[in-house]
Amino acid sequence: MFQAKQFYLEQLKDGPTSHRTITKRMTGKFDVGAASVRDELLKEGRIVAESYSLIKGTNKRDIVYRLTDNAYAKVEELDCWPCGQVKSKGNAFDWRNKEQSIFSKREVVIAQQVYHNHSQITIYSRA
Repeated sequence: MFQAKQFYLEQLKDGPTSHRTITKRMTGKFDVGAASVRDELLKEGRIVAESYSLIKGTNKRDIVYRLTDNAYAKVEELDCWPCGQVKSKGNAFDWRNKEQSIFSKREVVIAQQVYHNHSQITIYSRA
């Protein structure tokens, strides 16, 4: 999504451009659609609608967008890898933000006391 957003913003760098034109340029280049990228950029306040024109023979509008002053203010690279893939959060691979052990120190001490009180346990495993 990051690269698609950058591409959309680059298309608007030279001046206001219609969404249909940008959609034609983005077709087949990214996994996400131009409409979802546009909606995200509108929500973030990086682009605004400037004008629109009606498409002949239909009741559809061709909206022209332009960049805002803070179009390049936010940096999202911290949440994305260099290829544009979003970094995973809150799962098994996010090990830096979670505890480093399976059991707490208290649980380990309790387990050791229980095992010392019982007879010897033989464990069979493959090497």
